[in-house]
Amino acid sequence: MVHSRVILALGAHPDDIELGCGGTLAKLSAAGWHVCAMILTTGARGADDEAERCAETRKALQSLGVAEVVQREFPDTRLHEGLNELIEAIGAEVERLRPRRVYTMFDGDRHQDHRAVHEASAVACRPVPEILGYETPSSYPNFVPTVFEPIEEQLAAKVAAIRSHQSQEGRLYMQEEKVRAAAHFRGVQVNVGPSEGFIPYKMVFAE
Repeated sequence: MVHSRVILALGAHPDDIELGCGGTLAKLSAAGWHVCAMILTTGARGADDEAERCAETRKALQSLGVAEVVQREFPDTRLHEGLNELIEAIGAEVERLRPRRVYTMFDGDRHQDHRAVHEASAVACRPVPEILGYETPSSYPNFVPTVFEPIEEQLAAKVAAIRSHQSQEGRLYMQEEKVRAAAHFRGVQVNVGPSEGFIPYKMVFAE
């Protein structure tokens, strides 16, 4: 039996979740949802100090109201090589939490780790009624969302959380104006304020 107000957010690397659905998680956490984030690698290929990256993402996620941060250490850039183990790891969290909703990565992303997380999610999250794929900069320009979450009140918190990733501050997509521009663009698409967009993999509506 699923828990009606539990969410599991999956990311391949530190910062994926914050970029893709950080505002949404902050919004749902404030509304009383129990949010758990699971990061599958330490992001070792993206910085000199992988421990720093893990600390950055924990700080960022906790600032958004995420109640649990599960950090795994699968090999960065090689998740596709251990797909069965990835499925088992995610499946164990699904069994423990029994979430109502999972936020995962986009199957058309150009980063192989992101695609692997999506593929593993499709198997490991079979009991979950709602599975939504979020976008990251490596999913541009192929990400075409059909579900939108307005985050105008949470955008500042998302920007602040992303700023916690000081090891990544030189990357263009981590800059505040780029984060805000992406949110405003998604909102313009559906005639609302700043938003995050999602592609549903599965949506079973509650009775």
